[in-house]
Amino acid sequence: MKKPFRKLAISLILAVFIFHVVGIIGGQPQLTKVSASSIITGKVSASKLSIRAAKSSSSKELKTIKKGKTVNILEAGKKWVKVSVSGVIGYTKGSGIQTSYGTASEPYKNAITGRVTRDTLNIYSSKNGNAGSKLTLKKGSKVKVLTTNSTWVKVMVGDAIGYVRGKYVKTENGTASSNYSKGESVVAYARRFLGNPYVYGGSSLTHGTDCSGFVMSIYRHFGRSLPHSSYALRSVGRGVSGGIKNARPGDIICYSGHVAIYMGNNRVIHASNPSTGIKITNNASYRHIVGIRRIF
Repeated sequence: MKKPFRKLAISLILAVFIFHVVGIIGGQPQLTKVSASSIITGKVSASKLSIRAAKSSSSKELKTIKKGKTVNILEAGKKWVKVSVSGVIGYTKGSGIQTSYGTASEPYKNAITGRVTRDTLNIYSSKNGNAGSKLTLKKGSKVKVLTTNSTWVKVMVGDAIGYVRGKYVKTENGTASSNYSKGESVVAYARRFLGNPYVYGGSSLTHGTDCSGFVMSIYRHFGRSLPHSSYALRSVGRGVSGGIKNARPGDIICYSGHVAIYMGNNRVIHASNPSTGIKITNNASYRHIVGIRRIF
């Protein structure tokens, strides 16, 4: 092929390619992933963490951060996570950073689960629902609810994070758009610490707590001062008569020598024992109930 014709052919091919790409962009096709935000925040729950240059304990230490410090989590991972703090970017152990629903290694592990209730539901990359990056969820699809709101809520499905209309996502206590009662908010907060250790006499939601310390620390987050004693908790707030059928989310379920927080649907969340730590039990009456106390 002569040079002029070769140049013409190349130009035509490039023109068709560019036209095709522009057409795709203009058509705004569905994508396979949605990312509402690539950065989440967490707080250091370990006494201190080393930020290192690479994913290795022998790698150069860039910075040491203390308990309570807020960090930006850039990349999650089962062991090492990439973080940014005070202008330093590096790697640290994800288990030492607490997020809203887990740790930096599993940031959304304990988020509330919901299911789609309409035939199809679009998940968008922004709250306004304009055409753009989206996935289509089918009825019955399971999602993790990361925020609640009267209209748009943030959810996670697979490795996709985006926004849907909350009224079409059913949760255990209503929908993702329901106005949560204070008791339901207590339960949602308590879920964040599932799997954390049981320590007799402890009250740390991240490093170890016993049953009454768990209840005390959860309610302290909501401005209520409760005693660190399962026996004394039998007298706080006001009593609920009629047994478990009249309990509401957030109520304190008192057993002999043990306490738990009622979740609804006959389930409790509690710091159970050293082998299981903070867990959910599906039968609130798994042992004899001696009292139910309501704080809110």
